[in-house]
Amino acid sequence: MNRTKRTLLSAALLVAPAAVAEPPSARFPGDGFELRVYQDAEQAIPPSIFSIPGDGRHPDPPPGGAFRSSCNVFLVIEGDRRILVDAGNGAPRGSLLAKLRADGVDPATITDILLTHEHRDHVGGLVGPDGAAAFPNATLHALVPPGADPAPLRPDLYELRAFADPAAATNLPAGFVAEPGPGHTPCHVFYRKGTLLFVGDAFHAVDLQIFVPEYCAKWDQDPATAVATRRALIQRSYTNIPKPKPNRITPLSSPPIDHPPLFLCGAHIPFPGIVSKIHLPMASAHEAPSFDTPAPGTPIPAEPRPPEPPDPPVQIRRRAEPAANPPDAPAH
Repeated sequence: MNRTKRTLLSAALLVAPAAVAEPPSARFPGDGFELRVYQDAEQAIPPSIFSIPGDGRHPDPPPGGAFRSSCNVFLVIEGDRRILVDAGNGAPRGSLLAKLRADGVDPATITDILLTHEHRDHVGGLVGPDGAAAFPNATLHALVPPGADPAPLRPDLYELRAFADPAAATNLPAGFVAEPGPGHTPCHVFYRKGTLLFVGDAFHAVDLQIFVPEYCAKWDQDPATAVATRRALIQRSYTNIPKPKPNRITPLSSPPIDHPPLFLCGAHIPFPGIVSKIHLPMASAHEAPSFDTPAPGTPIPAEPRPPEPPDPPVQIRRRAEPAANPPDAPAH
């Protein structure tokens, strides 16, 4: 290479832009809080994992051969509370601890962890590489029905505030509310905060299961109930009223519930793990449903506040007229 070419190449290297590292989290501002989403691990799921209860049919493979998925963990920051929804896989597969630190979050500052259920990709991250608690100052919150074994939730390492029924979860932090999420496991539970609904493993391949919610992953322990739960979530989130479709196994023909817009936050929804709206086809039976995924930085819709009661009507009181002077008394 001659000197001129070497000089030009050196100059080009000097001005070439440096590779920009992807941010460790996707951030969404809320009403008085912030939501951050971390991809703990990449994931794609083959069609053989899915079948329809009762007939064993598997879906056709999508382009690429596997369905898009992910392993996501959610962090809500509100005031002095730092609340994780699930804890990820843990070592060696999970990257949550490294991404938290890269995002300026010390794992020791996590105050609470809301566990959606007891599977390894949700609770494995409770334990650090050294075998100690990865989040040493966190309190765990989880559904533990009567007779269920809490050992996978590591009560030996954490304070565990278990509740036997979602309605009994009255001590959740930062306004979170527990909701039933049955079907995947006996301990599976959803958490709602305003217009955010954290749905755990209700969806493993959202591209498939919004179109045909009857498809279940082999990890759903009660498939029929998991289907009913998934269908209810879709009906809470879609934006129009579909007509019955002859190509749908069970038409989603009920009108949507009157509710504020929901962000469905799923552990296995493709990163950043959120479905903001579901659109079901209105006219053609051959149209596929679609959904929106908000871009990082999209504000989380605030929950509508009830209208203020009207001011009471102003009552105008008339001043009483003075009594007329009595007539002069007659003379005697």
